[in-house]
Amino acid sequence: MTLIRPVKGLDDAMVAAFASTVACDPHKTLQVIIAMESADDPAYPLATAFRDAHPDRDIEVLVCGPAGPRMGKAHNMIAGAARAKNPYILFSDADCLMSRELLADAAGAFMAGADAVYGMPYHAQAANMGDWWFMLAFNHTFCVPAALAYRLGQFRTFAGAFMGYTRETLERVGGLEAFSCSIADDYALGLAARRAGARQVLLRVPVPVSETGTSTMDSFRHLSKWMSIICWSCPAGWAILPLCSATLLAQAGLAAAVVSGAGWGPPAAALAVALLSRVIVAWLQDRCLADYRLPLSAYARVLLADNSALLLWPLGLRRTIDWRSRRYRLYSGGRCRVVE
Repeated sequence: MTLIRPVKGLDDAMVAAFASTVACDPHKTLQVIIAMESADDPAYPLATAFRDAHPDRDIEVLVCGPAGPRMGKAHNMIAGAARAKNPYILFSDADCLMSRELLADAAGAFMAGADAVYGMPYHAQAANMGDWWFMLAFNHTFCVPAALAYRLGQFRTFAGAFMGYTRETLERVGGLEAFSCSIADDYALGLAARRAGARQVLLRVPVPVSETGTSTMDSFRHLSKWMSIICWSCPAGWAILPLCSATLLAQAGLAAAVVSGAGWGPPAAALAVALLSRVIVAWLQDRCLADYRLPLSAYARVLLADNSALLLWPLGLRRTIDWRSRRYRLYSGGRCRVVE
């Protein structure tokens, strides 16, 4: 397999992510391509030092040149894929940690006939309030419906933190260039593969992710950016997002019961059960899946996050976002244009 890491700028977990690439591949069979636009990128010295520290491995630091009208990440992916030597091509964000189990899971899925594989991004344990918003967004808002949709055969949340395709599948959907102006390249590519009849597999092993810049304001900007990406890439999905929150639905049910004159009793009890179950499920999920040892009381924040989503939701209508030092204008279907 070939692993391509598109990079722009420094990420907090970049050193650990590079190191995990070596640790997960004891047999030294993985081709690794770290792709970035310029040797002036602050990540370049880190990448070259990592390459030079492992001369016995197939590691290349690829300088791709300016992205031009392409979406930045897609530009680096395209250049990296052109250098891939193997029939199975993995793409991983620079802040994702690899593991032997994850790599073996991906290899096993390909050997079993998968055309495309996707790892579920799982955010690192929260250390501050900004981390909490990311953790709740990744682990307890995105992961649960994505896994359920996969189980029901309606998987459409193709996370780009870690994904892989056979070379033949990429060719079948028109190559990566066809998605060079898609703001959510992972989603657009995944849907195209689905339409082409590709066999898509959600891996059992999650992918640890650690976001860079986790102050409360950083978290707000990042999550509101993703709300815009969801809105313009999948308007129907954005429209029903408030209906996907058990917390919001339970509160709406209580309000409707009171307004209709049904009284507080049974609706209030149902609301209490819904809120308590939301907290307990989030706590159990983190303990069982990631071994996070946080007190149950800390997960009351999930209820605040559910309600805060109503503040983020209308921001999805914004058409201009900033991402990795570039500004993009969004269009229907998830197309984007670089704003000079």
